[in-house]
Amino acid sequence: MASELVTLPVAPAEDVLTRLLAGETLATLTTHRGRDAAGRKRVQITVSHPDPEVVAGARQALLRRCQAERVRAFVV
Repeated sequence: MASELVTLPVAPAEDVLTRLLAGETLATLTTHRGRDAAGRKRVQITVSHPDPEVVAGARQALLRRCQAERVRAFVV
Protein backbone atom coordinates (compact mmCIF):
# COMPACT_ATOMS: atom_id res chain seq x y z
CA MET A 1 0.00 0.00 0.00
CA ALA A 2 1.32 3.43 -0.93
CA SER A 3 1.25 6.18 1.67
CA GLU A 4 2.54 9.68 2.34
CA LEU A 5 2.70 11.70 5.53
CA VAL A 6 1.51 15.32 5.67
CA THR A 7 2.58 17.18 8.80
CA LEU A 8 0.79 20.20 10.24
CA PRO A 9 3.46 21.77 12.48
CA VAL A 10 0.82 23.78 14.35
CA ALA A 11 -2.28 21.80 15.33
CA PRO A 12 -5.36 23.56 13.89
CA ALA A 13 -8.67 23.96 15.70
CA GLU A 14 -10.95 20.90 15.53
CA ASP A 15 -13.41 22.55 13.10
CA VAL A 16 -10.55 23.45 10.73
CA LEU A 17 -9.13 19.92 10.92
CA THR A 18 -12.58 18.51 10.16
CA ARG A 19 -12.79 20.69 7.03
CA LEU A 20 -9.31 19.62 5.94
CA LEU A 21 -10.28 15.95 6.17
CA ALA A 22 -13.69 16.41 4.55
CA GLY A 23 -12.57 16.41 0.92
CA GLU A 24 -13.74 13.63 -1.36
CA THR A 25 -11.02 11.09 -2.05
CA LEU A 26 -10.57 7.38 -2.59
CA ALA A 27 -7.55 7.44 -0.28
CA THR A 28 -7.73 6.83 3.45
CA LEU A 29 -6.78 9.82 5.62
CA THR A 30 -5.66 8.95 9.15
CA THR A 31 -4.72 11.54 11.77
CA HIS A 32 -2.04 11.14 14.41
CA ARG A 33 -1.80 13.72 17.18
CA GLY A 34 1.23 14.32 19.32
CA ARG A 35 3.95 16.75 20.24
CA ASP A 36 7.18 17.65 18.49
CA ALA A 37 10.61 17.67 20.17
CA ALA A 38 9.97 21.17 21.54
CA GLY A 39 6.67 20.06 23.11
CA ARG A 40 4.35 21.84 20.65
CA LYS A 41 1.16 20.12 19.51
CA ARG A 42 1.47 18.66 16.02
CA VAL A 43 -0.87 16.74 13.73
CA GLN A 44 0.25 14.26 11.10
CA ILE A 45 -2.09 12.98 8.41
CA THR A 46 -1.31 9.72 6.65
CA VAL A 47 -2.68 9.50 3.11
CA SER A 48 -2.84 5.86 1.96
CA HIS A 49 -4.23 3.80 -0.91
CA PRO A 50 -2.98 0.86 -3.01
CA ASP A 51 -2.63 3.14 -6.07
CA PRO A 52 0.22 5.69 -5.72
CA GLU A 53 -1.54 8.05 -8.16
CA VAL A 54 -4.59 8.18 -5.89
CA VAL A 55 -2.28 8.99 -2.96
CA ALA A 56 -0.61 11.79 -4.93
CA GLY A 57 -3.96 13.28 -5.96
CA ALA A 58 -5.33 13.11 -2.42
CA ARG A 59 -2.13 14.65 -1.03
CA GLN A 60 -2.32 17.56 -3.47
CA ALA A 61 -6.01 18.12 -2.68
CA LEU A 62 -5.22 18.08 1.05
CA LEU A 63 -2.40 20.60 0.58
CA ARG A 64 -4.74 22.88 -1.40
CA ARG A 65 -7.32 22.72 1.41
CA CYS A 66 -4.56 23.53 3.91
CA GLN A 67 -3.57 26.53 1.82
CA ALA A 68 -7.19 27.70 1.59
CA GLU A 69 -7.56 27.39 5.38
CA ARG A 70 -4.18 29.10 5.93
CA VAL A 71 -2.76 26.04 7.68
CA ARG A 72 0.95 25.36 7.28
CA ALA A 73 1.66 21.84 6.03
CA PHE A 74 4.55 19.90 4.58
CA VAL A 75 5.04 16.42 3.16
CA VAL A 76 7.44 14.04 4.86
